[in-house]
Amino acid sequence: MLCAQAESGVAMTSDASMKQSKWLVDDAATEHIPRILALFHAVFGQGMSEAQWDWKYGEGRGAGVVVREDDEIVAYFGGMERRILFNGVPVTAFQSGDSMVAREHRGTLSKRGPFFLSVAAFQDRYLGYGRPYLISYGFPNERAMRLAERLGMYTQIGALFEIYWPADASVNFRSVPFDFDDDKHRNTLETLWHAMAEEFDRRAIGVRDLEYLAHRYRDHPVQSYIIHLVFDSGDRVLGIVVARKAEHRLVLVDFVGRQEEFRNLVCYAKSLAKKERCSEMFGWMTDIDFNLISGTGGKPKELPLRLPFGVYREGLDPEEIRDRWFFMCGDSDFW
Repeated sequence: MLCAQAESGVAMTSDASMKQSKWLVDDAATEHIPRILALFHAVFGQGMSEAQWDWKYGEGRGAGVVVREDDEIVAYFGGMERRILFNGVPVTAFQSGDSMVAREHRGTLSKRGPFFLSVAAFQDRYLGYGRPYLISYGFPNERAMRLAERLGMYTQIGALFEIYWPADASVNFRSVPFDFDDDKHRNTLETLWHAMAEEFDRRAIGVRDLEYLAHRYRDHPVQSYIIHLVFDSGDRVLGIVVARKAEHRLVLVDFVGRQEEFRNLVCYAKSLAKKERCSEMFGWMTDIDFNLISGTGGKPKELPLRLPFGVYREGLDPEEIRDRWFFMCGDSDFW
């Protein structure tokens, strides 16, 4: 997720408040896309292609709102649908993805400013009881989290550790590229995902099935991912590792497998980093799951990333999902 003012969250504001504002709020529509992409470039100093926009938002995969001053779009908030399991039950959640405010309007931090209006209008239309999505998530930076807390929009319901490992060669594993068209590979993924889902049946976890892996990693229009089916030296299947190179570092993006194999999958990824001539590996792990990869030589950053939950609109009680998520880098849209 990219954000210049603040990132993911849940909020609401009344229609009266919006009408009193000099800004107008609309659902994002096809005719807004060129101006949203222009705002994205102006805010972040880099472009988002129409192909990447379509990958994220096309065919009903996402939704967003724009805040306008006359015909100028001054803010945007939106994101993508994500299939999850919550307490073992399939649910469609909302992954906050893009939040941006034009530089000249970022100083307006009140509840009538464009940032607040963009998030609040979105949440009022899409999130909470009686709306399309009951559950949302995102990965705000600390500045964004503080701002949203101050505006009464977020409360913390968990944390993520940033973890760094040195690259380390190993002869204890072998791997093959995952073949999305191979029936044996497809069946192996189904078995691995079902086993993983059962172990997280009292948690909240994003679905990691064939449809998801194909769209999220194989079909990404910008990033190139390494997707490996991993075996131990005795040819026992350990799981699937997803990674990508980022300069001198390998990013441990995702894996699918049983919790008892998490350490082995991390150790394989460290050896992959060595093979890819990376000096270190980087990844995320929810703090309550850090014990599942202990002993792998990882060094967590001292201050974890805080996970937000929207409290501005009536919806799920934060206590029902506090310390329940399982997240890795791939659960965001920018790694």
